[in-house]
Amino acid sequence: MDTMTKQEIDAVLSDRLPNCTISCMINPDGTLAVTVTGPASEQFTIINIDRLQYHGEEGINKLAREIMEEMVLSRHAPLL
Repeated sequence: MDTMTKQEIDAVLSDRLPNCTISCMINPDGTLAVTVTGPASEQFTIINIDRLQYHGEEGINKLAREIMEEMVLSRHAPLL
């Protein structure tokens, strides 16, 4: 994923998370920030994603899975 453009990352994550709206930003240091708006309009932002750790198709699938896991966990977290 370290060689993909913002638009390519947006498209591939949107394909894997079809019920969500994805918006990515590549930071000057090369890390990735992803904002995901879920089907019920809840919004999640993940920052400082090291793109070097997500290689090829397997890496994209791993990132999509991790995003979904974080969304599920945050929905079940108690409000403070």
